[in-house]
Amino acid sequence: MSVAAAWSRAGLDAWADLQRRASKSFDVLHPHQAPAPRWATEGRTQALADSVHLRSYGEQGADSPAVLVVTPQVNHSYIADFAPDQSLVRCLLASGITRVGVTDWQPPPDRPYGISDSIEDILHCLDSLGGAVHLVGLCQGGWQSAITAALHPERVASLTIAAAPIDAHAGQTALHAFSLGLPLGFFEGAVAAGGGRASGRMLAAGFDLLRPFERFVFTPSSLFWNADDPQFLGRFEALRNWYRLNKDIAGELYLEVVRDLFQRNLLVQNKLELAGRRVHLPDIRCPVRLLAGSRDHITPPEQVWALERHLQPGQSRRWLVDAGHIGVFAGRGALRSAWPEIAASWGELRSA
Repeated sequence: MSVAAAWSRAGLDAWADLQRRASKSFDVLHPHQAPAPRWATEGRTQALADSVHLRSYGEQGADSPAVLVVTPQVNHSYIADFAPDQSLVRCLLASGITRVGVTDWQPPPDRPYGISDSIEDILHCLDSLGGAVHLVGLCQGGWQSAITAALHPERVASLTIAAAPIDAHAGQTALHAFSLGLPLGFFEGAVAAGGGRASGRMLAAGFDLLRPFERFVFTPSSLFWNADDPQFLGRFEALRNWYRLNKDIAGELYLEVVRDLFQRNLLVQNKLELAGRRVHLPDIRCPVRLLAGSRDHITPPEQVWALERHLQPGQSRRWLVDAGHIGVFAGRGALRSAWPEIAASWGELRSA
């Protein structure tokens, strides 16, 4: 074979390889099947309201306090049980917790539904689990759990918040600039365009724009160059499935969050009022565990640590993990290190 022919053959092979990688990448980015929930662990589901179900794991009727994991209402709740090796549920069960409940948020109901209604849903879950419960809040579920612990301290044995914005103005984030840089009318218009709901697709697009290079350049490029790595493709497809499970948010809830938490920052000022009651964070009486990610671009550690300003000395403990936002509660590193330690600290409370 001549040198020219060899170069021509190599060029054709390289072109075919690029086409193959591009085709595989496209199939992963644009799958034919619609996304569907993929709970990693078999559990029991109980419909408590049209807005929330309770998914339960472990022993029913056990004497030790149960754990309730309050998930974010954006995307799907199975992020708490994402995969066999990335499951907060399995981590807690393996750490000796006998009963674990997870909020399985449903699509927004066709009725007025705001922050106070979401707190009522959490109370329904606590009622079903019984007794004082170790309350664990992830992201949005973190500030909801803090509100619950402040308004109903007798219901909470301990409070753990992970990647949760208690002080939405702490740290420098694009989300902070976005929420403060636009008038409330912009968000009201978005809800009106969604027929009274905040569109899940709109919210996902907004989070994409917080890191446009990563979302639109780095991520597809990584997929392209790892198209022959089955493990990479499996992890990528699993996360893509969860991320594509966009869930609308009740318009009233969304606007209250934007106005009262992100723009006015009322929670950390102890000025948030729900159903005629003032949320006073110093009313949290239980031990508190705080978990944040050093690479979290949505909720930096300062927003989580802010809860300590309202607590008694020695009431709280911190964990800082090398993780981004989702990795704080679904990353392998955090699940191997911080979460087993947090679960062990709950056991220390019982023996104290």
